[in-house]
Amino acid sequence: MKKIFLLFFFITSLFSNNLQKISLQLMWLDQFQFAGFYIAKEKGFYEKTGLDVEFKKFHNSTNVLNEVLEKRADFGINSTSLIVDKSKNKDVVILGAIFQTSPLVLLALENSDLNSLKDLVNKRLMITQEQLEFATLKAMLISQNIDINSIKILPHSLNIDDLVNKNTDLMLSYATNEPFLLKEKGYESKIFYPKDYGFDFYEDLIFTTGEFARNNPKIVKNFYEASMEGWRWTFDNLEQTVNIIYEKYNPQNKSKEALLFEALEMKKLVFDEHGEIGKISKEKINLIINTYKVMGLIKNEIDLNTLLFEHNDDNNLNLKLNSDELAYLKTKKTFSYCSHSNLMPFESIVNRKHIGILEDYMKQISKSLNIDLKFVPTSNWHESFEKTVKNECDILTTIAYKTNRENLLNFTKPYVDFPFVIATDITKPFIDDINKLKDVKIALVKGFATSKLIQEKYKNFKFVEYPSLNDSLNAVKNGEVYAAIDSLAVIGYEIQNHFLGELKVSGRIDEQLKLHMATNIENKYLASILDKALDSINDNQKHDFFNKWVYLKYENNLDRELLIKISILLLIIFIIFAIIYRYFLLKKINKNLEDKIAFEIKQNEEKNRILMHQSKMAAMGEMLENIAHQWRQPLSTISVCTSGMELKKSLSKLDDKEFFDSINHIKSSVSYLSNTIDDFRNFLDQNKFISSVETNNLLKKVLDILNPSFANHNINVIKNIDEFEFISIENELIQVLMNILTNAKDALKELDNQKSRYIFIDIKKESDINLNIDIYDNGLGVNGEIIDRIFEPYFTTKHKSKGTGIGLYMSKLLVETHLKGKISVKNYKFIYEENEFVGAKFRITLPLKIDV
Repeated sequence: MKKIFLLFFFITSLFSNNLQKISLQLMWLDQFQFAGFYIAKEKGFYEKTGLDVEFKKFHNSTNVLNEVLEKRADFGINSTSLIVDKSKNKDVVILGAIFQTSPLVLLALENSDLNSLKDLVNKRLMITQEQLEFATLKAMLISQNIDINSIKILPHSLNIDDLVNKNTDLMLSYATNEPFLLKEKGYESKIFYPKDYGFDFYEDLIFTTGEFARNNPKIVKNFYEASMEGWRWTFDNLEQTVNIIYEKYNPQNKSKEALLFEALEMKKLVFDEHGEIGKISKEKINLIINTYKVMGLIKNEIDLNTLLFEHNDDNNLNLKLNSDELAYLKTKKTFSYCSHSNLMPFESIVNRKHIGILEDYMKQISKSLNIDLKFVPTSNWHESFEKTVKNECDILTTIAYKTNRENLLNFTKPYVDFPFVIATDITKPFIDDINKLKDVKIALVKGFATSKLIQEKYKNFKFVEYPSLNDSLNAVKNGEVYAAIDSLAVIGYEIQNHFLGELKVSGRIDEQLKLHMATNIENKYLASILDKALDSINDNQKHDFFNKWVYLKYENNLDRELLIKISILLLIIFIIFAIIYRYFLLKKINKNLEDKIAFEIKQNEEKNRILMHQSKMAAMGEMLENIAHQWRQPLSTISVCTSGMELKKSLSKLDDKEFFDSINHIKSSVSYLSNTIDDFRNFLDQNKFISSVETNNLLKKVLDILNPSFANHNINVIKNIDEFEFISIENELIQVLMNILTNAKDALKELDNQKSRYIFIDIKKESDINLNIDIYDNGLGVNGEIIDRIFEPYFTTKHKSKGTGIGLYMSKLLVETHLKGKISVKNYKFIYEENEFVGAKFRITLPLKIDV
């Protein structure tokens, strides 16, 4: 019996020694967060693939990235900061992501004085050194202009009791975990989610090094697949999994209730739209990369082919080639191809090498047909065409179909189908009908078959041909022609890379760019083979090819918060340029009114009243000039962004929910801006729209516009508002409040950066007849010698570039003439939070009901 036992022990030891030992570095203490990995080990999924996995425990000094890079662990789990690390040339390869939506949060007690991210300044944050580099956290703080150095950093104790005992103000946590632990102790949480600030990224990314992945592709593949099997079992058997973790992986002594809560919360965040776990979309990775670029966290380009591990090692596709086609492929060892020399993003020749979307197509065709493809450089497309006709190139990658070419070439089915669009200067209005361009010059690319199609269809137009699209767009930029026409893809690419902020896509025409591949007429089987190879390229692969070459490039000096809010918008540009169009109409109206006023001055006895209106009209023109100047840069950015977004939308690559959530937020602001211009235009109109105004809603509309500016200058708004309704002209009252609040902001900007900046807004009923609106700040007040003059027209203490002196004058006119109220100002001394302050205090007294 003893010998049998020893033999059995020897056999099992021998078997276990045949397992490949590997290690996984965890990114936190044992808990349900890593349940799938535990289950893969407990249920033998790793062992079944020949792996013996060691889980390396986490300590507050652990740096997961370094553990893997320095080969103390084979695999690790980390945040999307791995993408930033990759941009710094760290040898990182990502296998997959457990969380599709990040649970990463900043956690505080509900009864703390932290009401916004701005309140984090000088507060204590408990966080590990590695977590300080988490890009999701950094992006959220940067978006709110918060310097991480303004926060007091404490080493993470990994213990929620430090929040309860007030040893820290916040700690970096997971929404799936610590909030429940606090609740078990009788405390409610206050949570700051990065996703609420536009950063809804992956979390708990599984990664290894590029070196390990290249040398051990089967181990990497087996580890990932066994881990995913563990995660699927986990969510199919939650109660059993909780019991296993409770018994074997529970150094924090969590209750089963806490583990089950974590499990149920995780279940909401780990599955993608197809019900899969662990998957990563290249599209979403590209979105994260672009966002990090905007935030200044990434400066170098990233090759997704080296960042993401390719799980599918079977690249040969069943193309169902017939016997003749298979025989034809065996007639050559290598097939050659020629291309267009300058048609980005589709293709181009750089240093005698083929680049662009079609190069990725050719690589996939080579892989799926298991053939070698050799690129033949040429000086231009016409040379490529001639070489294909003469059979010196087997394949021409890009050609538009024309009937007179049928006797020279065999064509594949079209593999690209894009609309033709109109590009103009950034200031030009949108074009909803190409017939509006009959009397202007339009640029086309010389020698293109598509250009000839457009000329044939629109015979009465004034077309001018240029050697290249870049030359055509330069002609638009320099005013030589009004517009240029070409496909959306190539125009969008050129604008993004060479004409940012100068040109935009202003419309489209009823023509499509259809690109084919072609072969010599004698190669009768090759075109049909290419058709089957092209058909085998699925939509996801096509999206990846386009995503690699068609992306948005932002300038680092643009308004980062604005860029994030408009990250993926389509159509909004139409609304904004409608505003600009109104602006030009308004300038024309102003000119006519000024001429009319000049005439009536001689005829009308009410000279003073007319002069007042003339002053108001001049002020309107000046204000609109200021608006146009302030909007110019954001408008140019939105134009370029939406051109790219339209391209992505045409590829069915936009997530509808993300698109509409973003656009609704922006549309409310744009709608208000549009209304503001209409209000200015109707300033002289005595037929004002009277409506019921609710105090809280009134103030919300004002602050929705001004809050970003206040946040940029660290200005806190303290509201003391009684909730009631009154009858007034809401848009004009909003304009008055914005004028006063903008003046307060300008005064507070002059304060030392170390000093607190406050604006107070009080709205109270004075009686059954009137209400008072008090607005005051701690901006040190107005010089006593000039305070009585600040409502005079064109009186200002600002430099000319920063103010016209018309804002408070117009506010006084609006309040007293249209709103039937009174407005006054005085210097006001007050105490707030035991500190004494001085500032200007405006009081607006209005009737609770007006009749106009």
